[in-house]
Amino acid sequence: MGLTERKTMKRKLTVIGSTLGILAAAVLLAIMFAGQKKEPENIEPPTAIKTVDTRKVNYEELKTNIVTYGRVETAQSLDLLSEVSGRMSQGKIRLKEGERFSKGALLFYIDDEEATLNLKSQKSNFLRDLAGILPDIKIDFNNSFDTWQGYFNSLDIDKEFPDLPKSSSEKEKTFLATKGIYSSYYSIKSAEVRLSKHRYYAPFAGSIKEVNLQSGSFVNPGTKIGQIIRAGLHELKVAVETKDIPWIQQASPVRIYSSETQLYWDGNVTRISDYVNQNTQSVDVFIAIQSNGKKIYDGQFFQAAIPARTVTNGMIMPRNAIYNGDEVFVVENDSLLKKREINVIRLTEEDAIFNGLKEGDDLVVEPLIGAYNNMKVKKNELKDIDLELKQEEQKKLLNAEASSQVGSR
Repeated sequence: MGLTERKTMKRKLTVIGSTLGILAAAVLLAIMFAGQKKEPENIEPPTAIKTVDTRKVNYEELKTNIVTYGRVETAQSLDLLSEVSGRMSQGKIRLKEGERFSKGALLFYIDDEEATLNLKSQKSNFLRDLAGILPDIKIDFNNSFDTWQGYFNSLDIDKEFPDLPKSSSEKEKTFLATKGIYSSYYSIKSAEVRLSKHRYYAPFAGSIKEVNLQSGSFVNPGTKIGQIIRAGLHELKVAVETKDIPWIQQASPVRIYSSETQLYWDGNVTRISDYVNQNTQSVDVFIAIQSNGKKIYDGQFFQAAIPARTVTNGMIMPRNAIYNGDEVFVVENDSLLKKREINVIRLTEEDAIFNGLKEGDDLVVEPLIGAYNNMKVKKNELKDIDLELKQEEQKKLLNAEASSQVGSR
């Protein structure tokens, strides 16, 4: 090997050795620094303690009520039906929807010229028959002659015939029957009744709700001309859930309110249906409304507060704070949740009336998600005034006195 080759080899060994030395030094330094690094401390995050709304359990006498809604209906409506045939004409008022009328007003009439003439013909025949038997009555029943003569003189074919005189004996009655007096007389009375059906007079004060035919139309028996409703006599038909029906009593006073007009009315429960309404799946309750001079329109939407049975030992709480139908949470030792069973007396849409807890217990009055027994919590005890503000709508119509005060304002 030459001198040049030996020098080259020596340089290569020197470079390799330097490189290995540097690598070894780096490894040693890394091991040294790694030994000096401290392990990070394992710090657990603080546990958040939930704050829950509570209220002290306190039982009292509660005047419960059932709040429901419904539409006003007239308590009396009649269809205007023709019982005879002929040309129909309006009476003293126009046959227009909304037209008002007083009791006894002529609403419409059917042309009665032919019926009037037929009746007069029957009356004339009766007068003829009666005149023909007066001489026989004078001879055979002299004691009754003056009575029948006076009756004959009182008859007027343009007026309604009065009742026949009573027969003084069976023989006289037989005589009159064989002469056709009774038959003719009752035919006339039937025709008089028939003639009266040509004119329809209002049986009450009210207004026209519906008109199907106009004046001048030809009608047949049974033809519906329209519909009328009675003024000042309305009732409210409301739907009540079947579970609340046992709480309602017949003739109970009811407080009625209109959110549109901001007015109040008094009423009474008049009828409770014995069946479930298939449309609402509830029971219909009918309430007679006392108008008290305040205008009521058929079809208005009203709210009604029906007093129910009084609970002598109960408390109101939010319905959504009850679990599994009859379980609630209470706070014990000011920090631990405990599940308790209660006795639910009555449920409303938003609230519940219950008992079964000890008075003074801290009842949780808000819904909790993921709550469990012995869960640590912090209680926020609601004062009575706070709860009343939350339940203002529930208690607003509990008694008539409170409602009257609101109505007067």
